Amino acid sequence: MIRSAVVPLFAALAFILPLESGAQAKAPTSRGSAPDGGNDVAALVGAWSGTATIPLGDSTIVVPVTYRFTMNNGTLGGTAMVPGQGSGTIGQIVRTGQRIRFVVTAPENRLLEHEGTLSDARVIEGMVQLDRQPVAKFRITPTPATGAPPR
Repeated sequence: MIRSAVVPLFAALAFILPLESGAQAKAPTSRGSAPDGGNDVAALVGAWSGTATIPLGDSTIVVPVTYRFTMNNGTLGGTAMVPGQGSGTIGQIVRTGQRIRFVVTAPENRLLEHEGTLSDARVIEGMVQLDRQPVAKFRITPTPATGAPPR
């Protein structure tokens, strides 16, 4: 019984189908005046890692996740990965102050909508929804590049 609930949920977290390139956010041409970049989505560029916590009745599953936000010709996009499950394209990235929203496409073109808050400590925490239903909590932090501090 639990296995039947786990399989579709992991399938939803197996990020393997790309978003259309037109669905990705254009980065602002100028940075916001706030010290953290304000609405500047370009401040997210780089690798972020953490966990997704998935409630399943009386138990909880915690899986590692990695999000790599990249800038390509002024367009912010990226790739999300769950080890052993797959990876796929991040798109529709919107930052409004400390709030960040983005979408990752799951199998069968099912969109995993992420909405979180960026703290002053550079931690993004929030919820993942599938079909407008919460399916997981996520928490990610910048992964420092070798020899360089996170932006």
